[in-house]
Amino acid sequence: MEKTLFKEEQRFSQPWIWLILMPSFVSVFWIFGSAFNKQLVNGEPWGDKPMSDAGLIVFSVFIVLLMIGLTFLFYKMKLEVVIKMDGIHYRYPPMIRKFRVISADSIESYETRQYKPIREYGGWGVKTHGSPKKRRKYGSAYNVKGKMGLQLYLKDGRKILIGTQRKDALTYAMKKMMAGTVSQSKTTRTIKQG
Repeated sequence: MEKTLFKEEQRFSQPWIWLILMPSFVSVFWIFGSAFNKQLVNGEPWGDKPMSDAGLIVFSVFIVLLMIGLTFLFYKMKLEVVIKMDGIHYRYPPMIRKFRVISADSIESYETRQYKPIREYGGWGVKTHGSPKKRRKYGSAYNVKGKMGLQLYLKDGRKILIGTQRKDALTYAMKKMMAGTVSQSKTTRTIKQG
């Protein structure tokens, strides 16, 4: 089993997210609860152009399930990053369930840098799309919060940014991993020449 040099797990724990989600959730329940009460219990149409009773029930259930799903998604989402000598392992459940690996050999260079999540990537989360111009300039990003990240420049020309809350520990692990990659390639060259 390969030694772990760095491990970090980040969750969407920012208070502002929950200050938006929870009142929205309560508002949806209140709106559709009063609609149910007015139209289904009291028999009065709800709104200027009321839906049928069945339509109101189906739409209400859909919206409530959507809000529950959104809240659950933010509760379960997390970014996991593990650095080992062979490379950077990351996943972003529930969107990316299995660990993906960026091999140490595929990294041309790297830096830990401060970035602008909204301007560069359109916010936080799994950011692998956007306008072609921005994608060429900034690449992909996997981040949860903050403005600090590990910027990777890969040998195939891709750029990937992985957010971190532990800059110093991550930088130390990257130095160790990359130093190990250099010494492994020197050993391989020596064996081939000998």
